[in-house]
Amino acid sequence: MMEELELPIERLNRFFTDHVFKVYLQPTHDEDYSVPTNVKVELTGVKDYYHVGDKKPHVEYTIYILPTDETSDKWSKLYGGIYGKNVLINTSSQEYGNIRWIMNDKLTDFLQYFGVEKKAICTRVINEVMEGNINENLIMEKKYDNIVKRIVNDIISLYKTKSFGKYQLPDDLRETEQYYDYPQLGIEFSLNLSIKKSKKVKTFEVDGDLYYKDNVIDIEIIVNPDSGNEIINELVSELNEVVRHEIEHILQYDNGRRTVKEQSDPFKYYTSKYEIGAQRAGFKKRARREKNDMESLVRNWFKKYPHKHNLTPIQEEKVIQKILLDK
Repeated sequence: MMEELELPIERLNRFFTDHVFKVYLQPTHDEDYSVPTNVKVELTGVKDYYHVGDKKPHVEYTIYILPTDETSDKWSKLYGGIYGKNVLINTSSQEYGNIRWIMNDKLTDFLQYFGVEKKAICTRVINEVMEGNINENLIMEKKYDNIVKRIVNDIISLYKTKSFGKYQLPDDLRETEQYYDYPQLGIEFSLNLSIKKSKKVKTFEVDGDLYYKDNVIDIEIIVNPDSGNEIINELVSELNEVVRHEIEHILQYDNGRRTVKEQSDPFKYYTSKYEIGAQRAGFKKRARREKNDMESLVRNWFKKYPHKHNLTPIQEEKVIQKILLDK
């Protein structure tokens, strides 16, 4: 017999609507590595289950498996083909076992913050990773990765000269090449690079912008002159993120999906679908390069650059959740 939660289930689910969990799971029992996967949950009620010989009330919930990245999506598609996209779960079910067992513990701990002292148990799994054009998208993303790699290599080659100043790429490196020209982007563009020094930054900071009408990417690097070569790997990672971010804006603009309109309100700007799309593309690129989980990268960026985004802690969390909710 179902009973009501002590706290209103609607209130809890309103919170979970905007919350994404990052679950690290073993893809199969024979694998020795974990794959981070984004999931959301929806609480559905309370029901008695046996636990250590005693019958106790458990919080029932549904898991929604979300598109995450290339590796995770491959496993999710595989499981979708084996188990199905919408699966009812009972105590003897083996479908989606690993992700359910891990999420049961994670959600049980999480609910304690709301004063709910009950164990969580999954009763349905909905796999939202669809077949569609995933393979085609991955092929295109690899092409974009090659573009980003070449541009970042150009930037780093100038940075390593320790010559602070302003440059125009690719012209200042290759006189016969005035623009970056890639058919998959649809336009030619150049890059204005500014390398500055300042002791006001701890190690370095990177910022980027795109001037749509002029087809120019702006990249600014501010580096503490006391920083040595140990920052180069981190700098390369951040440049991968920023350049891929601006490439996404080029794709948006070229496809007619971008209106050139500046937002004076930081929260409106960072939650616009265009900026969310570019943020997501940049962080995904960095996550692939570093083989790191995307949530850590996103949170570290917002922690490093509060003076750039100017968001309140509540606004910041909402933006982070939108970036991580890959739908």
